[in-house]
Amino acid sequence: MKNSFNHLAVALLLAGGIVGSTLPVQAQTKQAEKINKKRSKALASNSTYTKEQLKYDSEFTVAAASANMLEVSLGKLAQQKAILQEVKDWGKTMDQEHSEAGTKLEAIASRSNIALPTMMSTEDRSIYDDVDDRKYLGFDKKYLRDLKDLHERTVKRYAEAATKLANPELLAYVTEMLPKLRAHESQTSILFDRANALK
Repeated sequence: MKNSFNHLAVALLLAGGIVGSTLPVQAQTKQAEKINKKRSKALASNSTYTKEQLKYDSEFTVAAASANMLEVSLGKLAQQKAILQEVKDWGKTMDQEHSEAGTKLEAIASRSNIALPTMMSTEDRSIYDDVDDRKYLGFDKKYLRDLKDLHERTVKRYAEAATKLANPELLAYVTEMLPKLRAHESQTSILFDRANALK
């Protein structure tokens, strides 16, 4: 029994990690979910965690990875397209801080054999495309409005995760990130109010 579990764990490890970028976005997400579902089922029999806990951990990790990719991509976009210098600077901060957060999360996912897609989810991609569609001063407002909504969603997701995650490394990551995300949400609101006041 233990031997067959070890073989399955190795197979999951080889299949896991980061799902290749040759697959379309939707297919990548589904492939990661499929790998993670098998992982949860396999690990639950030899783990102190239930299948539901393992499933929640992997689903949170995939969603958080996508949100980090979105924040990085939007930050790069803001550096290119924003009119106001403080919005460009904030975009650079988001790019740097969420790149770092993404790298930390990927390392935890790798150690936990959680598969991650290399592209953001379809939902997050549609947010990016909507912001990218804006030009001139309209871009600054749209970027900040969507970033504010994104941080509100992310803070809510992380606050829930802080009470439900089983993996101690993921829990430590969430505990470290929550105050930063709340600070990002607050600063984004301030910048949005300033940009919105400009006619």
